[in-house]
Amino acid sequence: MPIGGSLRVVLNSSPIIVLAKLGLLESAVGLFTEVEVPRAVLEEVGKKQDEVYRKLIGLVEANSIRVEQVNRRIPRLGAGEAEAILLALSRNKIVVLDDKKARRLARELGLEVVGTLSLLKLLYEHKLLGRALDELYHQLIETGFYIEPSIFNKVFRNTPERF
Repeated sequence: MPIGGSLRVVLNSSPIIVLAKLGLLESAVGLFTEVEVPRAVLEEVGKKQDEVYRKLIGLVEANSIRVEQVNRRIPRLGAGEAEAILLALSRNKIVVLDDKKARRLARELGLEVVGTLSLLKLLYEHKLLGRALDELYHQLIETGFYIEPSIFNKVFRNTPERF
């Protein structure tokens, strides 16, 4: 049973890439009852045909993630972000985005928005992270996900172990 109860989410590319590189994509997907990605996100991740893409495709083939076609766009946003927002709007789901402009627009449209760090904190709270916070911080930086130590600490401030 998913930890998130009946939480249903739409993932954008950045969270998928970071979580897969950390080896946590499957655990993160398991937190929710429904996980969808728009076709544009699948295509963005698939451009490299790397391990991240293979992990994503494995979860799609296992029916853990559903891929949906979205036939509309939002000006000023990339295809993946636009489709993630539109899909979340049409399905009344939480959208998982890291891009500031996309997050702002999604909130203006009334969506609940979380980012990669929120998913990592949820994994940590449920003892699914499998590493100390200082190790997580350094691994995030290594994946190219730059975050100020102060922001990282703020997200994890109510946890017993802080970086």
